[in-house]
Amino acid sequence: MTKSLIDEIGRERAAELVTKAVEKAVADLHAAGLPAIGGENGRVYKVYPDGTKVYVDEEE
Repeated sequence: MTKSLIDEIGRERAAELVTKAVEKAVADLHAAGLPAIGGENGRVYKVYPDGTKVYVDEEE
C-alpha cells in the first residue's frame, strides 16, 4: 500500500506547509490590492490589505 504524503512527512509538517501556503496566498492577494476571504462562527468576511475586516452579510 502506498503511503499518503501526510503519512510520509507527518501531520505536523503538513500543517506547517499548509499554513505557509495560506499566508503566502493572502500576502499575494493583498499585494495586488485584493481582499482575502475568511470565516468565523459561520460568517464570511473579507480582510483588506489595510487590515480592515468586513463581514459579507453587512456589506452595502
